[in-house]
Amino acid sequence: MKKIFKKIVVLMLLLGFITQNSFAQKPDKPGKKDKTEKQITKEAKEGKELKINKKDKAEKKLKNKEKDLKDKKEQIENKGNSYGKNKEGLEGKDFGKERARQAKLNKEQRIKELKNSVEKGESKANSTRERVKKIKEDLKQQKKDGKLTEQEYEEKVEKLKDIEKEVDALEEKVKKGKKLGKSSIKEQ
Repeated sequence: MKKIFKKIVVLMLLLGFITQNSFAQKPDKPGKKDKTEKQITKEAKEGKELKINKKDKAEKKLKNKEKDLKDKKEQIENKGNSYGKNKEGLEGKDFGKERARQAKLNKEQRIKELKNSVEKGESKANSTRERVKKIKEDLKQQKKDGKLTEQEYEEKVEKLKDIEKEVDALEEKVKKGKKLGKSSIKEQ
């Protein structure tokens, strides 16, 4: 019994391997046969060309990587303020003094710009506040005369309140600018 069982198992395995190989590589079309020698030689030539193309691509990638590395290296070297690279013939203390003089001039220029922007902000805030007052008075007068309904009046008053909030924010910025200007003037 064991011998028969072993023979059956062996036969099934053999049949399994044989059928698997026969189904593994089906031709593309039912009438198509194996490749001809010409097709095989064509594919061999194309394979060689592909290998050559792959080598060219690899070389190009290496060149690109080298260029990228050079660019990155240059960027790293060029980082910073470069104050010491172009000294215009100055050395040591003279260069330091010139650098300090330039820094002071830049600071003074920024302080002047800050003062100008603070003044512009103040004048803008004041003129806007005055215009809002006039418009409120005009609205009240129009409401008394009956030219505006209650709803229209409320809508316009809400818009004016929004404008006043913006003016308040501008005035806060102006105050901060004044504090900065005062503290920078004291440092000098």
